[in-house]
Amino acid sequence: MGERRGEDTEVVSTVLVSAGPGECPFERRHQFTKDMAAENSFRVISYNILAELYADTDHARTYLFPTCPPYAVDMDYRKQLLIKEILGYNGDLICLQEVDEKVFHRDLIPALKSEGLEGFYAAKGGQVTEGAAVFFRQSKLRILETTRIVLSKELQSNILFAGIWERVQTNPDMAEKMSQRSTTLQVCVLESVENPLRVIVVGVTHLYFHPDADHIRLLQAGICIQILKQVMTLYQTKYPDKDVALIFCGDFNSTPEFEVYRLMTSQFVDFDDIDWSKKESEHVTGISLSHDLELESACGCPPYTNYTTGFYGCLDYIFYQTDKFTVKQVIPMPTHEEVTEHIALPSITFPSDHIPLIADLEFKVT
Repeated sequence: MGERRGEDTEVVSTVLVSAGPGECPFERRHQFTKDMAAENSFRVISYNILAELYADTDHARTYLFPTCPPYAVDMDYRKQLLIKEILGYNGDLICLQEVDEKVFHRDLIPALKSEGLEGFYAAKGGQVTEGAAVFFRQSKLRILETTRIVLSKELQSNILFAGIWERVQTNPDMAEKMSQRSTTLQVCVLESVENPLRVIVVGVTHLYFHPDADHIRLLQAGICIQILKQVMTLYQTKYPDKDVALIFCGDFNSTPEFEVYRLMTSQFVDFDDIDWSKKESEHVTGISLSHDLELESACGCPPYTNYTTGFYGCLDYIFYQTDKFTVKQVIPMPTHEEVTEHIALPSITFPSDHIPLIADLEFKVT
């Protein structure tokens, strides 16, 4: 050993120094994503990252996430894990929800841009300081268009929904509830760098959260799918030589037994379906929803994608067109033992109360 020289000295940190998490379960998921998605394929991630806006309150710390130490709920701690987790998945299309605007600009953009990912942010309506974000790998995908749509405004102003809005207005309570919602749909239209004849319309949303609002979520989902279909038709008409496909993902706040999932995968919800009448004071009649897209959930329906002390269930989905894509790989979810090691989420090793969905999709040969 070499000779030690110099005076002893010490430095006192001016900020709180907290313990590191050790190995996180997402690092074991990284074992499946060491390699980039194969040629003619791309890796999709959908992840609700838990906005500071909702986590950094006394109510959240006491009632929503009581099992998580306060330092681990803090965004300064969580964002380090979030960036490490997201980058380790080597995603090509990353769709995030509950993104604080300042976290997007100060943290996510610098970290992901250095890895070749470009990103766009879409704030929720009103004064809410969080929203959705889409990042894409520039070596694989090229942006053609991006837009932010506030669903409540679209319902009232787009002629596409004139009939639905007329029915909604027959119940003033329902009309008021829909009008007050800040829910948005972020739409990004991307072109394959490898084959510019392939165009992907990407929709990202985070539907209304309230437990007794199945009817609101169903209507919001119906608005989203019609807007996305309209965008697809626009591009198919404008560029008839291009193959236009849809990816629609996010936090739908709805488990598979409810009508949002059925609308997506079965293409139709009738006017007398039970979700319309779940809340009698906001019940409207005469609304049916439909589309003609062949959609499935790329990651199926895991037992849960959200796990807290008060609730667990599958709320998040990556819906894809089965006639346009093949699922090549689904990254396994963490084990139940990993999720519950610290009782519930978030925890010192899980930076959100949601678990990201990750799937590799391959373009079908047409």
